[in-house]
Parts: sequence; C-alpha cells; structure tokens
Amino acid sequence: MIKRLFNIEFGELSDHSLDYLQGILRDARTTTIVTIKNLTAAEIDWQYKEGWNTIGALLSHMVGIENFFRVEFVEGRKFTDEENTQWMPGIEMGKYLPRLINQQPVEYYIAQLTESRDMMLKALTHLTHDDLTKRIEDYDAETGCNLAWVLYHMVEDEIYHRGQISMIRKLYRDALM
Repeated sequence: MIKRLFNIEFGELSDHSLDYLQGILRDARTTTIVTIKNLTAAEIDWQYKEGWNTIGALLSHMVGIENFFRVEFVEGRKFTDEENTQWMPGIEMGKYLPRLINQQPVEYYIAQLTESRDMMLKALTHLTHDDLTKRIEDYDAETGCNLAWVLYHMVEDEIYHRGQISMIRKLYRDALM
C-alpha cells in the first residue's frame, strides 16, 4: 500500500538540498498516485468535450515532462528518436490527444509514474549543490534559470495537473447523474 510520509529525511545524499528536493519529489508523486489509485479506465479516458484533456492525457503529460526534464536538464542530452516518439505525445498533448485515449487501466499509469520518478531520483543522486545552482540558459533570456528551479517547476506542473484531474473527476461524476 502506498502511503504519504510526513517527514523528509536528511543525510542520505551528499547535500541536504538534494535530500530536501528528493523528499519533495517523492511526496508529490505519492500524493498523485494516492489521488488516482482507484480510477476506472472509463474515468481515465473520459472527455468533458471533444478536444479536452483526459485524466490519462494529463498523467501521460506528467510522465513525459519528467522524462524530458531528466534527459535535457539532468543528463544534459537531447531525446533520442525513440524517446521522442515515446514521450512527445504526452508532452505536447493537443494533436496527440486521440492517441492518449488508450483504454489503459490505472495500474498502467501508476507504473509509468513510478518508473519515471524512480529514474529521476536515481539521476539526482549524482548531482551536487553546484549542479542545482548553476545557471542554465533557458526559460528567461535575461536571468536564465537553474536546475533547482526546473525541478521545482516540474513539481509545480504536476500539482497543477493533479488539480485538473480532480476537476475532471467531478465533471465525470456529474455527467453520470
């Protein structure tokens, strides 16, 4: 059974800021999984209106974005053609939305969410405080950003989409009445 931990442990990694970051990443993902664990395939693929995101599309987006951020910002490389084919539909959604409505059970999404987060956490164990704070020429032409902000933004995006998932669930239940 997956359960939220209400403490962030320190002293596991080389820098406390990495411990803190990993604690945040673990809790955000655990909360997402707890939120979706009892969804049916019908709920996952339901659309309020044609062209609207589904819960499955939003979950695919979370996984795609996490893989992109890990590859681009942590590993410092570009997607391979295979990775691009696999993750770009979830990242972009939009025109790919019909492909993201695929009748998969919630366990499929939980496995993807778990795997992508495990890969990110493993990749982060090799970082230093300097890696987190080094300027990256992205997001803002004037100030750039740093990896700490990129990873914060990834968690912020997940939490935002978790709110959308809650709204879609309410709309779905209302549509059944």
